[in-house]
Formats: sequence, C-alpha cells, structure tokens
Amino acid sequence: MKILYISPEHISGTLPLFCQGHRKKGNYARYLTLFPTPFDFPEDLSLKLYLHPDKNWIIQSRKLLQKIRGIDFQLEKEGNPPFWSPAGWIEKCFFDFRDWLNAAKIYRFVEQNKLYEYDLFHLEQGMGIFRDARLIKQWKQAGKKFACFYHGNDVRNRGVFSAVHQISDLNLTSELDLMAKYPGIKYLFLPIDTDAVRPQARNNERLKIVHAARSRYNKGSDFIIQTVKDLEKDYPVELVLIENMPHDKCMELKAECDICIDQIADKGGWGYGMSSVESLAQGLAVCTYLNPQYQAFIPDHPFVNVDYNNLRSELIRLIQSADYRQEMSVRGRDWLVKTHSINAVMDQLYIYYQEAGII
Repeated sequence: MKILYISPEHISGTLPLFCQGHRKKGNYARYLTLFPTPFDFPEDLSLKLYLHPDKNWIIQSRKLLQKIRGIDFQLEKEGNPPFWSPAGWIEKCFFDFRDWLNAAKIYRFVEQNKLYEYDLFHLEQGMGIFRDARLIKQWKQAGKKFACFYHGNDVRNRGVFSAVHQISDLNLTSELDLMAKYPGIKYLFLPIDTDAVRPQARNNERLKIVHAARSRYNKGSDFIIQTVKDLEKDYPVELVLIENMPHDKCMELKAECDICIDQIADKGGWGYGMSSVESLAQGLAVCTYLNPQYQAFIPDHPFVNVDYNNLRSELIRLIQSADYRQEMSVRGRDWLVKTHSINAVMDQLYIYYQEAGII
C-alpha cells in the first residue's frame, strides 16, 4: 500500500514518524506539505504554495479581517461536527483566487510526483491541497481511501470541511475534547521514537524547570512563569522558558532539565501535547492539568496533575524529593513506551484501518 500524508505545514515532528511506522509495516509512505514550517522540522515533498500563512502579512491580514467583521477567532463553533464556511465574500474570493493562482503549480507537481498513484491519503487538519477539495473528490471517485487527523482548533474554531467530511473513511484525533464534537472520531496517541529520544544523565545544582509555549494564553504560561520565578527566591531552581526557537534547540534544552510544566489552563486543548510526550521520553517529571474526563480516559497516566491552586505545592514536593522525581521519571518513560512508541501507535492505527475497511 502507498500512503501519502498531506499537511498544511510540519508543526509537530510526527509526520516522518508515521511514515517510519508505515514502512515497518511493509508499506510505502511519504509526506507532503503545502508551505514551509517555521519550526525547523524536516521537509519531504513540499509544494511551497502562494498566499499561504507562512507569510506574516497573510496572518495579520486574516486577523484584521476577522476583527473588522467582529469574529472572535478563539470562539468555538457549534455543531457535531461544526462545519467551516467563509467569513463573508472577501474570504471566499480570497480562497477562490488562491486556488486559481496555485492550480497550475499543483497539477504540475501532482504529475511530476505521480500523487494519483497513492492508495491512502492522510489529511492532516482535514485539509486537501485545494480549498475546494477538487483533487480529493477526483481521487475518491478513482477508489482512493482517506483518513483525516484533527488536532484541535481545526475543529473547535475553524470547522470541518464538508466536502472532506463526506469522503473520509476514517477520522482521527489526539485531542480528547473532540470526541464529543465529532461523532465517530477515533482517538490516536501521537508517536515518538522512544529508541532515538532517551533520558540523559543530569546533575544540576539548581533544578531546571522547563516550560515551552507557542501560546501563553492557551497554557496559562504567565501564571506558570510567575510561580517558578517566586520559587527561585526560596529554592535551588531556575526556569527554562522555551519560545520561538528551532525544535532541535528545544530538545537540547529540555534534555538538560529535571521538571517539565506543560499547561494548567485547558484552553488550547485538554491534557497534554507533544511537549509532554518529548519530556517523558527524556525522563523528566512532567506536570500538566488533567481534568476529570482525561483522568478517566488514561487512569494509569504518569503525570503530576497541577492547576492554578496546587502548582506551587506540587512543584515544592518535586523539588524537595529526589526519590519522587525519579519515581515520576521512570513511570513516565515506561508509560510512554507502552502508549506513544511508534510500534504501539501504529498497531492501533492499523486496527482502525481494518475497522474502517481501508485494509
């Protein structure tokens, strides 16, 4: 089976891991991005399309248009699932024009790379190459299979594309709250290469507490930062704040740390994300907020459950007890291998394939 992942951009580092997993299963797999990533992840097939949000002026223009129309981009849409529609005639004209502008480049790329020869297409964020999904519809008529992987805001705030929804054979997510928003969607843990990412020896005189944030609002970062800064006055700790830096540098910094704080706000998705996954693989004790639904979903989790009320006290417990930090480190790594390793994730994915009639 030939499998192609199509993603607007490479933002999590998981695309090559999924392809690696498919190859271990005896299949051929590649990934295609529509525009380059600012996060320094590796590219495979890359279209570099015009008028996509890798340019700051596109992002700012979209925000301005939303502001003028009184649209709150953080407001969750209604529906099960909620569907996307253009925010007025200006946005519709923009997407129509963008599809027209990129059409010749796309068709040339499709022919050069024989994309129509793939059997299964994984659509990250539930997106095809054209906004109007013309290629997706054409390939579906030719008997191709489709799986969509939704990551949170693409359902919560943007909405699902109706044309893609109608042809998708399998819908996946790693965001637990989407299970209620999208009937029939399946949960899949994100993979990490647990052979490549391992704990390293640390002997910090001052314990390093790391927090990585792309959005401070979503993670409650301001409160996290202030709490650790306050602890620095009374305990041998220091904050390592990771923002807007290449992924390789992020991993280097986290590998030197002792404790990770992911989020306490539950505003950009519940539970934990790739920052926690990477930190567990590196042997850090990981703190994040797990609401009651998430605790029931993963009752064997290895996280230190923190919120606005207990973050300081839980951090003090970790700071004062090396044995407790070590216990959480070992538990975290063991749990990660069981749930997030490439083998574990791919085994579950192929069960979903069988249930959906893809294989």
